[in-house]
Amino acid sequence: MKQPKARARRTREDIRERLLEAALLEFGAKGFQGASTRAIAKRVGAHQPQINYHFDSKESLWIAAVDHLFAHLTRAMQGLELLQKLDTSSGVNELAFAFADMIRRFVRFAAEHPQLNQIMVHEATSESGRLAWMTERHVRPLYDRVRPLWRRLRKAGIAAPIDDRLLHYVLVGAASTIYVNAPEARLLTGIEPTTTRWVKIHAEGLVSTLLPNLPRETK
Repeated sequence: MKQPKARARRTREDIRERLLEAALLEFGAKGFQGASTRAIAKRVGAHQPQINYHFDSKESLWIAAVDHLFAHLTRAMQGLELLQKLDTSSGVNELAFAFADMIRRFVRFAAEHPQLNQIMVHEATSESGRLAWMTERHVRPLYDRVRPLWRRLRKAGIAAPIDDRLLHYVLVGAASTIYVNAPEARLLTGIEPTTTRWVKIHAEGLVSTLLPNLPRETK
């Protein structure tokens, strides 16, 4: 028989999880200043005191939500650590195939979580403590991890001639803009960009663009 305390703990954890997901939607749509904790609570049928119970302030909620989002990204990008090992221990073709898979994973994540780019755009247009925190805690580790891999792929003639310092913006923009701007994309193109078919087409097109000389995988 389930213990009442265990059920209560799971219930609290479930409410916290739903509040974080709602916060990502609200912060993504309206930015930190425009979002309200009342609206976040309303999204999941919760009450303001429930937010106050789990989070000390609106900023602590924002921090927890961003951590939550990047934890999703880390799980989606499993194998990125392997890419670093491939940079020094394996052939460049194996690295190229793994990098192509990373691009595909990132496009799928961007399609499922457009709030990642939405929040980045809201925060990145002006200096703030939130921007500095997010950059150093989450963005820079990924940026620093990918740059040496890209340099090796460029040197091998597999990658497009994009400076490794600019790759972050090329990749993030190309992977996520259509999902952030999905209402416009639907009107302009007549397609539903978030379907499995179109996400795959998008991902393969981006792989071909960024890795134009990707060798054929041997069976």
